Amino acid sequence: MVGVPRSSGCQLCRQRRVKCDEARPECGNCRKYGTICPGYERAIKFVSGKHTIRSKGSRPLQTKCRSSIGAASSEASPSTTSTLSAAATTPESIGSGGSRSGTAAAVSTSLVASLQPNRALFIGTLMDMAQTRLASKDVSTFLGFFGRLRFEEFGTAAALDGAICSLSLHLMGKELADDSLVARSRTVYGWSLSALQKTLRHPTKWKTSETFCSAVLLCFFELFAGTTSAETWLQHAQGIATLMEQRGPAAHAQGNDAAILFSFRGILIMSSLFFPTSDKCFLAQPEWRKVIYNGQGQSIYSPENPGFSMQVVNSFFVCLADMPEVMWWGYPVRQALLAGQRVSPKRLQHVAELAAANHERFAAWYEDFKKLGVELKEVPSKDPSSPYQVVLEHPVGWLGSMHMGYWASMLILQELMLQCEWPVDYRESQKELVQNILRSVESVGSGTMGPFRLGYSIRIAYEFASVEAQQWIISLLDKFSKRYAATDKNSYPSPRADAQGYSF
Repeated sequence: MVGVPRSSGCQLCRQRRVKCDEARPECGNCRKYGTICPGYERAIKFVSGKHTIRSKGSRPLQTKCRSSIGAASSEASPSTTSTLSAAATTPESIGSGGSRSGTAAAVSTSLVASLQPNRALFIGTLMDMAQTRLASKDVSTFLGFFGRLRFEEFGTAAALDGAICSLSLHLMGKELADDSLVARSRTVYGWSLSALQKTLRHPTKWKTSETFCSAVLLCFFELFAGTTSAETWLQHAQGIATLMEQRGPAAHAQGNDAAILFSFRGILIMSSLFFPTSDKCFLAQPEWRKVIYNGQGQSIYSPENPGFSMQVVNSFFVCLADMPEVMWWGYPVRQALLAGQRVSPKRLQHVAELAAANHERFAAWYEDFKKLGVELKEVPSKDPSSPYQVVLEHPVGWLGSMHMGYWASMLILQELMLQCEWPVDYRESQKELVQNILRSVESVGSGTMGPFRLGYSIRIAYEFASVEAQQWIISLLDKFSKRYAATDKNSYPSPRADAQGYSF
């Protein structure tokens, strides 16, 4: 038996049989009583057997549970709430709906939005389905990493459950070319973000592991799916940084929190590198440096690998966390020198010494990285649009991402040393680094997770590439942004109009 609700009100008002004002993103009734508005999805209901009659006065279990969710308080973490709230996007502004062609798409919104006893089972099943059905190993590894986390409130924390479902549905939809899953993921993202904002205003829940994980997963969603603003993920990442600083380093040293930090630290560093708010990334502070180096969190880069592999991975991010400080002081100096402006010798010396110290640390890290036995191969290109006939093949995508990140960081450091007249000529090395990055794009950038892996390195290489190379990169971004919205070409400067840069 199939039925479609005739009322156009939200799901909860239809269930309560009360008039709904149909306000967006949440109706007046839900806002008045402090519940999370489930939205206006007109879900199809399948009913088997005879109708049952509910006695008067009884209320559905989910309504009773939902009335206790979403209590707001202005006492907790106001700066975090305001920063994350700036990233909010309603379901209507990012799109919703779509056909119900798949089981996950058909039931995700209604089931996840309700606090039913079997919700944890559903979410676990969805995660297993994603890992089983996805052909790409790196996607299933990424999702499997979060699937191994264990939370006491799993299945009852609306923001966390919705964040897991929205990201899983989106990655599955992209991998399987299923637009209905992608559309449903956006709907779930919308109300999950609203649930997160309410949790951040709670006097105690704002600092829980579940809230931290929810914020990270929703930021990942924004990186992959995009919203109406290209800077949403940035605002969200800055809010997460504030949340982490208020929770303190000790809260992220072990268990779920360490694992979540390990998965997200690269994004935190990138937000500080490209859009700095201070001269240092907070992860470069001694107390945080110890956490990201000595922590025991599981890594998506080398799951179940020996301890030395984890040490190399951790050391890379320790080095990378210093790069925002280099850019803070070095970028204005480089731009001034390129414009023919005078820079004080003291400032030049400071930038040169800062860049040289970081250059030395990265060089030492690379010696350890080579001990992992990662051998690059030169193979014929399979991409007819590639300007290279022979490209570099990386055996492990995630390690290839770090390899490219090392080249990109050395590009920045050597460029600053050149500009500050350091007594070493790095021009030939710079040309080689650019070519190494661009020749690695085909291998490391393949698959659903490919654009995520090379976002940092290709952005840096773009600054040093010739106009022809820049135009080729822009053409790649049109393809990548369909899988990873953060590679939107609109966030890149226009290709250079001069002959500067390193050619193919």
